[in-house]
Amino acid sequence: MALLDGVRAVCDRLAPHGWADLLAAHGLDIGAVDLAAELARPLPGIDRELPGFEDFSAEGRRGLEARSPARSLLFHALASPNVTRRPDGRELTGFATPAELAAVEDQVFGVRPPSLAELVAEAGPGNVAVVVFATEYRPSGQTPHQRHADLVFSRTGVCRVGTAPPRWDGRLRGFVPTVAGDPHGLRVLPARYAPYLAVLTPGDEASAVPMRFRPADGSGPGDAARRFWVPLHKLFPGDECLRGRTLSVRLAVTHTNEKLRRVHLALGPDASWGRPDIDGPPFRFSDGIAELAADPELAPGTVVPVPHPRLVEPAEHQGRPLTFRVPPNAPLSSSLNIPAEGLWRHGPEYVHVRTAVADDGTETDLNARPDVAAAVAAGGYRARHHLDFTGDGWVAAVVPELATDLPRGRSAYSLVAAPDFFPSTDQRELTEWVASRVPSRLRTTIWRVPPDPLSDERFPANLTLTGSGFRPDDDTVTALVCLPQFPPGQRTRVVGAHTERHSHLPDDAAGVFAPGWDVSVDGRVDGPVHLAAYGLGSPFPEDAKLCAALSAFWPAVAPDAARTFAPMPDWPTVAPLTDEEIGVVGDLPWDGVRGPRLVRVDGADMVDHPSLDHADYVASSLRGAMTLALTGAVREDEYRSRVLAMARAYEALGVDTTQDPRTVTRAKARWSVSSFRALDPADEEAVSAAGAAGVQLTAPLYRLVVVLPGAVRPHPTEVDRVHVEVRRRVDLLVDPVLVLTREGAGEWGSSG
Repeated sequence: MALLDGVRAVCDRLAPHGWADLLAAHGLDIGAVDLAAELARPLPGIDRELPGFEDFSAEGRRGLEARSPARSLLFHALASPNVTRRPDGRELTGFATPAELAAVEDQVFGVRPPSLAELVAEAGPGNVAVVVFATEYRPSGQTPHQRHADLVFSRTGVCRVGTAPPRWDGRLRGFVPTVAGDPHGLRVLPARYAPYLAVLTPGDEASAVPMRFRPADGSGPGDAARRFWVPLHKLFPGDECLRGRTLSVRLAVTHTNEKLRRVHLALGPDASWGRPDIDGPPFRFSDGIAELAADPELAPGTVVPVPHPRLVEPAEHQGRPLTFRVPPNAPLSSSLNIPAEGLWRHGPEYVHVRTAVADDGTETDLNARPDVAAAVAAGGYRARHHLDFTGDGWVAAVVPELATDLPRGRSAYSLVAAPDFFPSTDQRELTEWVASRVPSRLRTTIWRVPPDPLSDERFPANLTLTGSGFRPDDDTVTALVCLPQFPPGQRTRVVGAHTERHSHLPDDAAGVFAPGWDVSVDGRVDGPVHLAAYGLGSPFPEDAKLCAALSAFWPAVAPDAARTFAPMPDWPTVAPLTDEEIGVVGDLPWDGVRGPRLVRVDGADMVDHPSLDHADYVASSLRGAMTLALTGAVREDEYRSRVLAMARAYEALGVDTTQDPRTVTRAKARWSVSSFRALDPADEEAVSAAGAAGVQLTAPLYRLVVVLPGAVRPHPTEVDRVHVEVRRRVDLLVDPVLVLTREGAGEWGSSG
């Protein structure tokens, strides 16, 4: 079928859903008999005041502009998440599928195909290769150049594991992680890849190559000294891609999970297993991680994680439960801690070892013991291994017709990561907000390290993946770029997405912070440091618990569970979860662990906390208790408001944020957040407090209860919980400008 036939089919299907009216408002007739001529003719009446078209390229003049998706009105309309309404304001009632978007995209590159010789001449000899990119069409504010909406590319894609198949939301132009009617269902989140002819070019800040250009500093060379693969022309099957050639194009996908293998390499033969066993499943496996989509409604090149009934599973080998001998160790909390070698993590940092297995196969949950951390430290028992279905790998392009002319190729790095519990909040935008909009007195003391996105990291992809072709000198694999434009387009309005969707590009993934939430790093003496998924927890919920509890150090857009557990000297709450999100109110704690409650014991005020040592996210995953039903609805502005409200609350409590970061962190950690919830300024308590203080409160408004904790005591009846004495209690109301405080039975007063 000719490419134009696919475009016509899309137009015919969507026309009665409001698209004919919408595009007619710009002067484009998608029902024209001669659709090719209609899409090619200049459109003098494009209305950039219509919602969703504010950031359509100022140079865009046609329905389809050859080799320029950003300047193609039809493609922009179909692909932009901000285009959702007809000219009269009514909602569009149907949207393009990923396969239909890919068909229109192919026509953009095939409407006037260049020859290979022309592309090589355009790029310069020796600089062209077949390169695979993860790609996504974005509003202007989320592009590297921020001039207009555009296709954005990275040589790294991030998809996420789950328990249910993917669901495309056409209105959002993206995949959604939730399952209607099942608050504990987690949909897998795919990533879309496509092969391009690409050119290797030096970094150039003026050309936005790459997004968030890094200057040279003490940590290494800047991006001006690096080279980046930039896409020139999309490759797709048939005779309309390159003039004079008929191509066959396919992608091949390989992923690996070798966490258990790495555990045994680190622990040695005393841990019960060695080669050749650990070189095969379940120690190292590729099946059941992620595959190319078979659904015809998804775009070619869509990598979909394989859904599993549970996020983790007990491991088996040779028809029996897989166990290993736990050595004496220095655990972090109750997790076996495999020490790093500097920055390098040769194996999982944290390993779940709290299911002890006797010689007769009887399993004992060590969480039932008051001294679970001591039992783990002593070792000397056999623990059950658990598997997760995360991993990393590569997506390679196979184009036989170009193999002789362009023998060089570059695969994309594919991460299959843990679920994103804040899918509507973007890591890069958090980074930019902290750097540019947070008051300077607070900026350097919110987290112990900056909240950098993965796209800012400059490491090669996993060099241990045999067959991937990843190179030690290729350290720009996670960077974001766009198609080149000479001259650059005029600046339109800088807008973000009016709707929230999962992004599979690495600016929406967490960077590497010892080890990180989405990926870790490894290396060797006299060799380069590189990215690797096997340095994360085994299985991943073991890592997630500690990342969440130690929130002041892990600055990922991830749950902050610091207030769930008994206070720790260096780990204050940074981005508080609400009482509902940690199960103090309702029954949907994100991690399956019920949070803290203020209680009265023997006439004294106490906070009843879960014990960090006993909290078990692997057990939560096995019983299907993890959920993003509540956290998944938290948008970026809400997340930022919480972070800022918490920082200002600490100031109101007397924390001097001008001190050095470690001093500030410890001063914050003296306080424990017992309650955090949003409050309507019209609420009776808010109105009364504002009246007493002589002020007026505005939204967003939060009500906090913080305590100065005292001694920690064992819970009288529950081994997995503790009681913490309350030495002092302060209630706070925090809005964007004011902080009201009340201590004990006193009056509300203003602190700012």
